[in-house]
Amino acid sequence: MLMLMILGAPATHRDAVAQGAPAHVAACTGPRVAVLDFPMAPRLTEWRDENRQLQRDVKPVKAEKEIRGWWFNSQNIYFNGNLGRIAGDLYADALRGTGVMQVVSRQDIKYYYASKREKLAAKFKLTDEEMNAALAKIDPLAIGRELGVDKVVVGRICDSELRHSRTFGYFGTAQSLNVVVLDVATGQAEYERGAFGFKGRTTQYGALEEEAGKFAADYARLPR
Repeated sequence: MLMLMILGAPATHRDAVAQGAPAHVAACTGPRVAVLDFPMAPRLTEWRDENRQLQRDVKPVKAEKEIRGWWFNSQNIYFNGNLGRIAGDLYADALRGTGVMQVVSRQDIKYYYASKREKLAAKFKLTDEEMNAALAKIDPLAIGRELGVDKVVVGRICDSELRHSRTFGYFGTAQSLNVVVLDVATGQAEYERGAFGFKGRTTQYGALEEEAGKFAADYARLPR
């Protein structure tokens, strides 16, 4: 609770910029939209102990590689802990490209999060993991009110991994995510879209970019 009180207090110049009219929005008269970073769910990891018994656990996602499978089914699996921020950038670009809404610059969003980090760092000694967890607890509707927008886009990446066959060289991305548009005035979910599956010969970036385009096109068609 103390952390949330600190995070909600106005302070730095960057907060003042964020709380007023955003500096960089698309030149249109549609609703003002802010796309936040997408939190990433912890990933499942597997290994065999000294008795060759399969063990499982969960861990935070970060940039790393592991080997999965055996013989012809052996794969290199790649993970990227920055996909949450990348997803925010891609979805903001896709929504801006529709030309029917004003999308807050992702640079302004980065300034907003940076100011919150400064406030937490001044009061608490937190690891990067603890800092990220604290930031993820901020109410997205409260962020929307501080930024002065009409809608907030929030998402969650449940799973994303690039799989590369060590035998045949084939690669593709498995991903699962859910994205929601919240109306700041009512607090209600206005639109929601989930996506999951495997896309061959596609990187994690490419799979996210394709889904962001579909999301933006569908949302832009909603009557206003």
